[in-house]
Amino acid sequence: MKQHPMHKPERQLSPADTMALLKRGHHAVLSVNGDEGYPYAVPVNYVLVNDTVYIHSAPYGYKMECLEKDPKCCLSVIVSAQILPEKMTAKYESVVACGTITIVQDREEKVKALEGFVTQLGAGHEAVGYKMIEKMTDKTAILRFQVDAITGKAYLG
Repeated sequence: MKQHPMHKPERQLSPADTMALLKRGHHAVLSVNGDEGYPYAVPVNYVLVNDTVYIHSAPYGYKMECLEKDPKCCLSVIVSAQILPEKMTAKYESVVACGTITIVQDREEKVKALEGFVTQLGAGHEAVGYKMIEKMTDKTAILRFQVDAITGKAYLG
């Protein structure tokens, strides 16, 4: 995938800082190729398990239909943002990753990803989370996001 130069290259993060930022985040917007050439963007939760990005989803719906037709997509993460009205700008930390989605079929990988959601996003509520995994594994889709290109950007004022 072609990498385009960043408009303000002094704000581009190193690959290591970009991965650290991605690990800190948990909400993103997943953009997929929709019908008639229109993009479709949907908010999602994600986790990193062994540096692999996983997204959970219902196994049906428009997003899944789009991904089955074309697995190429873009994940946009805003880890922090704050408007600085006195400077007419904003502080922010963000990551944009382009890649492809694979729907995880292997049950063991699926459970490991779901355990990542429980431990990373449900701290203090693991017992409830593990019960949900038992009930919902077969009713939940896990999407593995294979990163083809990634950039991190930050302006901290």
